[in-house]
Amino acid sequence: MTPRQTHLALAAIAVAALAGGVAILRYMPGVGDRSPAPSEAARKIWSGALPTGMRVATRTQPGAFPPAPPPALMIAPPLPVAAMPQTPSAGDGVEGSVSFPVAPPPAAEKATPLPPSRPANLAALAEQFAQTAAATPAEQTPAAEVPAAAPNAPLPPTRPQEPSARAALEATPTGPAGSAQPTQAARAVEPTLRPAPDEAFQQEAPIRYGMGDQVFVRIFKQEGQLELWLRKSNARFTLYKTFPICKWSGRLGPKVKEADYQSPEGFYSVSAKQLHPNSNYHRAFNVGYPNAFDRQNGRTGGLVMVHGACKSVGCFAMTDRGIEEIYAFVEAALRAGQKEVQVHIFPFRLTEQAIARETGGSWLAFVGAGGNYEHWAAFWRNLKEGYDLFEQTGEPPVAFACGDHYAFGAGDAACRRIAGW
Repeated sequence: MTPRQTHLALAAIAVAALAGGVAILRYMPGVGDRSPAPSEAARKIWSGALPTGMRVATRTQPGAFPPAPPPALMIAPPLPVAAMPQTPSAGDGVEGSVSFPVAPPPAAEKATPLPPSRPANLAALAEQFAQTAAATPAEQTPAAEVPAAAPNAPLPPTRPQEPSARAALEATPTGPAGSAQPTQAARAVEPTLRPAPDEAFQQEAPIRYGMGDQVFVRIFKQEGQLELWLRKSNARFTLYKTFPICKWSGRLGPKVKEADYQSPEGFYSVSAKQLHPNSNYHRAFNVGYPNAFDRQNGRTGGLVMVHGACKSVGCFAMTDRGIEEIYAFVEAALRAGQKEVQVHIFPFRLTEQAIARETGGSWLAFVGAGGNYEHWAAFWRNLKEGYDLFEQTGEPPVAFACGDHYAFGAGDAACRRIAGW
């Protein structure tokens, strides 16, 4: 079936569904003038299903349900005639309304007590008390001579005892009998320290990346992303950062010939000879196109770079700031002893759903949500073998060019390893 026939079939189905919906709505019971009048049993069920407060006024139409429910179902007692709301006239089409009991008046709020007033002669009382205390010792002052406190004078609040202080106070009396006892001090209880659990301490120090770590690069054209993976010795590769690709040329699919303005796809390697620190595009390194697989299949062209300046004619252009960081890690890894940096270039993240979407094997292709790249389906599924090996093991596979396909891990005598210059 061609796409045009598919679109016509979908349009016919949509029109038929719309017509069926209109017919159902037109002939539903209770809708329109042709609906039959409800029976007495249906009226009772309808009137009894609604709560008392929900039985609002209804419009009077031919074939509609009878008016308000019987008085036995009303919960609220009827109000006097003067307090009942007026019923609209028959010309408005409203048959009745619901009355509600009068709400009780709000309760009066309690008065907030006022704070005690300060006595006006507080200063005079304090001066009189000081003079009396200076004239007579505290132990011999008669109770009658002590000035009485004003009845409205507020007492100072008591200081709460700290929860960590001991309830028992230690006191040691000294000096002759009758002398003043020394003050008693509360001694705080020292908190009990418990050892921290084992999981509170990190067992292994986090991996710290630096210049000279091994490097692996993955590029995804459709997503416009370059992934920089790093690892230290005896460890798996870990994603360090994902950089946005500023520009890449052409459509999805590999580069086939020179001047086709296509960016390549496949497995490539970068050696020290492929670095271009003084490139016209800030910093650059050659990905190694054409590799052994490209040459075995007659593909031509060259000078495919990852560089800066955000300009691309078949290359992968990054921002100057991005290529500065990427180039620095690649150069440092090669100087530290890594012989080649593998660069894997994919059209997109190679999942079965994505391949089916772009090669016409999914229903999304019929509605224009996918591509028309069925001629690259076998090539992309071959690339997916190497893509899946890295996803499963965390180790970039060694790729071999075996004529019309890539092999991974090992190849026969006719296969050549993908290597840098």
